[in-house]
Amino acid sequence: MDSLRIKMLLDVQLCMKKTNPNITPKIITNNTDILLVFDSIRDPRDAANAIHLGIATGLGIIFTDSSISPKHYKVINILNSWIPEFRNTPVLGNFSQNESFDETINSLKKQGFGIIGTSPSSNKSFFSLKLSKGKYAIVFGTETTGLSKEKMNKLDEIVSIPMNSPTKFFTLSVVAPVFAYEILRQKKQI
Repeated sequence: MDSLRIKMLLDVQLCMKKTNPNITPKIITNNTDILLVFDSIRDPRDAANAIHLGIATGLGIIFTDSSISPKHYKVINILNSWIPEFRNTPVLGNFSQNESFDETINSLKKQGFGIIGTSPSSNKSFFSLKLSKGKYAIVFGTETTGLSKEKMNKLDEIVSIPMNSPTKFFTLSVVAPVFAYEILRQKKQI
């Protein structure tokens, strides 16, 4: 094993020892009324982008189903490169991971969250929503397949961000911040 790989593994072990206890696989919703739910996120850069967005905005982030662990060494290394303080104090913020998409959505509905899914094929613009009051969870699928029809059927609304042709979709690193900051703007939290 080369020295760079050994150093990366040691860095991960160090970070894992210092991580926030909020990364246990449970839903934490007591600190926010806006949650971003990422279903089956497998790419380390997408996971790091989602966590980074949560840290930057203070919004709750939930990973569901077969999502990559936030403790994965690639996710940790990406966050270390983007957030200088992260290496010394690796705090994931208001983050949780739940193995079941269905349990996550059902739990959030019981807690009074409006559940809004995202899909580039939706004809309803996200910007038409009035989100200044209430609790909302915005659900994002993977970049390759998006949310399945079965999962979309469990959500309250499906919306998209308008875009000009020939663009057909945005990557998660583009679309998630647009949704997050528009909700914060409407709630006058920025």
